[in-house]
Amino acid sequence: MGIELKLLQMMLRQKILGKGVEAKPLTPTVASFAVTKACNLNCLHCHAEAREPFPNELTIPEGAKVITDLAELGTQALIFTGGEPLIRKDMILTLAEYAVDNGIIPAMLTNGGFIQTKKAALELKEAGIMALGIPIDSVEPDKHDWLRQVPGTFAKAINAIKICREVDLKVVVTTMALQTNYKQLPQLVELLQSLDLDMVAIYDLVPQGRGKDVEELLMTDTQRLEVFRYLQKVQETREMLFMFSGGQPLYPSVITEMHKQHGTKPKNLLLKEFWIDAQCGCPAGIQYISIRPNGDVFPCPFLPLKAGNVREKNMVDIWYHSPLLKTLRDRSNLHGECGKCEFRETCGGCRGRAHALTGDYLGDDIACLKKVMNKEGITPDCIEHFGWCVG
Repeated sequence: MGIELKLLQMMLRQKILGKGVEAKPLTPTVASFAVTKACNLNCLHCHAEAREPFPNELTIPEGAKVITDLAELGTQALIFTGGEPLIRKDMILTLAEYAVDNGIIPAMLTNGGFIQTKKAALELKEAGIMALGIPIDSVEPDKHDWLRQVPGTFAKAINAIKICREVDLKVVVTTMALQTNYKQLPQLVELLQSLDLDMVAIYDLVPQGRGKDVEELLMTDTQRLEVFRYLQKVQETREMLFMFSGGQPLYPSVITEMHKQHGTKPKNLLLKEFWIDAQCGCPAGIQYISIRPNGDVFPCPFLPLKAGNVREKNMVDIWYHSPLLKTLRDRSNLHGECGKCEFRETCGGCRGRAHALTGDYLGDDIACLKKVMNKEGITPDCIEHFGWCVG
């Protein structure tokens, strides 16, 4: 299916049927591709520990072969990440065009530092990049720069956002919600609306990589519920789309049910644009796959366990035959509270966070949403979709 027809199909599903992206069984509907480990920042929470590149990162032809395989598997969206992907700009421009040619929607996560001119933004748009994720972690520049560990990062991110808006390139602001900044969400919403933005991806810390050093900043259950209720309230009055990335894929279903339980309704925005219609909860290795800069394949960027390497086996072979992925797909393998939970099949907990906090990728996710769902009267059969979880 061509990219234009695919986008039209998505729009019709959202507007007429009220559904998100259609997911087929045993298909990596969404994939992320980290094209380099190199980065111009040194973020405190970086799960990839990005700074210097791998000595043996994939070439453009190798990246194109990965995309060919993903197209064969039925992938619908591909998010380019890093490190900072625009350190390898030629690779991004080439592979974005190749993804479009293969019927895959390309997007990209970037810190915005290399998008300081209209020319830079237009190159991405003309290559086919459909949306950019650019981080704003605080309305206070010093606090944002502290988390990113490079002075001036906030100003460059804001400038990049403004430039992208000028050329009509879609921007989703990403923000890391921590104990130190989650109460700033109302001010952040005001800032984003002043920038003519209506999409926000909130990251709930998965303490992998350098993130282990700031594990104590992970939100509590009470704080997480406070955030959910605030976002529900905002959606009643403003046309804004929120999604939780990094360990909370159930957010779309939970927030939908919260609206039903409270007798409220979100504004008529294309709320389903970043929803995947599948009752799988954590999509790692089930509806999602991550390709690393050296060709390693992880179930998810936040679960750094090797399912294979594309230089040794092709993506199709890895997807269907990896023992690690097969284990993740059978929820009877989960143990602890996740293993006996009534939400096991429709949630499964964040496998990345379980691994980060317990050392066991089949163990408990201590930041799960069960308490939230029980308080809001949400039952397992209510879970019908999950949100993109990218990094």
